[in-house]
Amino acid sequence: MNSIFSKLSNSLFKNRVKKLVVIQLILLIPLFIFFVYSLHSGSVNYLYNAFFQIIIALINVLFCIEQYILKKKGYSITYLILAILFVYSAIQSFNLYYLKID
Repeated sequence: MNSIFSKLSNSLFKNRVKKLVVIQLILLIPLFIFFVYSLHSGSVNYLYNAFFQIIIALINVLFCIEQYILKKKGYSITYLILAILFVYSAIQSFNLYYLKID
C-alpha cells in the first residue's frame, strides 16, 4: 500500500514545480464540489457554472506559469489561451445568471 502512494507521489511531482502542484491540488477540492453539486441540481445554475470555469481557468494559469518556468514555451502559450477561453466563458455565464435574475 505504501509503495502505491510513493509511486503516485513520484509520478505527480516528478519534473514539476511542487508549490504549484500543491495549489492545483487544493483547487481541485472546490472544483469537485461544484461538479457534484451541478450533477445533483435539476436545472442549470449559471453562477456555479461560472465559478467552476474560473477555477478551471486558475488551474490553467498555474499550468501556464509552471510550463514557463520549465522552459516549455509552446505548452505555456497553449495553457494561457485555454485560461483566457475559460475566463471568457465564465463571463458569459455570469451575464446569463444576472439576465436570469432580472
